[in-house]
Amino acid sequence: MAKTTATKATTKKAAAKPAAAPKAAPKAAPAKKAAAKPAAKAAATSSAPKKVTVEFIADCPLASTVSIAGTFNNWAVDVDMLKKDKKSGLWTTKIALVPGDYEYKFVCDGKNWDAGDNKIKHV
Repeated sequence: MAKTTATKATTKKAAAKPAAAPKAAPKAAPAKKAAAKPAAKAAATSSAPKKVTVEFIADCPLASTVSIAGTFNNWAVDVDMLKKDKKSGLWTTKIALVPGDYEYKFVCDGKNWDAGDNKIKHV
């Protein structure tokens, strides 16, 4: 009977060693990922152009809502809404854009587009 008890104890120790080895491996892996993340973020930050905040102003005194649609938002009418300044009556919004040229139009009440050619904003 003593041999059986010793065998069970040996089996438990052998089972414990493999369990300890996988626990050590995941601890090392996050350290490598953590070291790689700052380098990846630095590379992504330095290669991406900086966005510039651009203010758009519309004079639409009779409108109840005003939005701006353009090449920067895929001409979506309901994405970039302007807010009305109670003192001046002008509608304004600020949008962060990557430097470049953008075409746009103001849309009043969701259906009335600016007449004429598209406006162009150089950022």
